[in-house]
Amino acid sequence: MPTERFYNLPAEKKKIIRDAATEEFIRVPFEKASINKIIQSAGISRGSFYTYFVDKRDVLGYIFEDAGDNFQESWVRCAQKSNGDLWKTAETFLQYSIYNTEEKVLRLVENILDSEKLFGVVHNLCHEKKDKQTELREVMYRCTDVSNFRYTDIDTFGRLVSMILFELARCMGWYYHHPEDEEKIKKIFQEKLDILQYGIRK
Repeated sequence: MPTERFYNLPAEKKKIIRDAATEEFIRVPFEKASINKIIQSAGISRGSFYTYFVDKRDVLGYIFEDAGDNFQESWVRCAQKSNGDLWKTAETFLQYSIYNTEEKVLRLVENILDSEKLFGVVHNLCHEKKDKQTELREVMYRCTDVSNFRYTDIDTFGRLVSMILFELARCMGWYYHHPEDEEKIKKIFQEKLDILQYGIRK
C-alpha cells in the first residue's frame, strides 16, 4: 500500500495522482499500464512516484481503498435513512450508486475484470486489505438492525452481505452497459433480495 509520505500529501495532490492513475488503468489493461504515463499526467517525478508507491499495484490499491472509504460512508448514510433495515438499505444504495457512481470508476472495474492478471492483482490487494474488509463488515453490521434475523452473528452477516454486494456489482455492470434498463435492473435486484430474505421454499 502507499507510503506514509503519500498519505501526508495535500488532498488535492493525492486526487491528481489518483485521477492520473485511474485514467491510465482505464486506457489499457492493468498489465500494460505505464507508470511513465501516470507520472507525466500527474506532474510528478519518477523519484517522487517511488517514494509514494512500490509499484503500480500499490497505486491501484489506493484507488480501491479510496473507493472503499466512499462506499462505507455512503452505505452508512443509506442505512440511517432506512432505519437499519438491511433490505431497504441495499435498495437505497443501488439507487444511490446508479446516480452517483462516477462512470470512470465503472470503466476501471470493467477493465480490471478484463485483465489477464486479474487473479494475481485482486488476490494480493484483498490479502493486504483484510483489516479494511473486516472494518467494513463491522461498520455494516453495527448500522443494521439484526433483531429479526435467524442468525445474528457477524460471520453469517458477512456471508449474507457478500451475496448482496455481488448482486449490487452485477447490477452496476448491467447499468453501465444498458442505462435504459434501469427499472428492470431495480426490479430484478429486489426479487433477488426477496429470495435472500424469505427463501425460495413454500
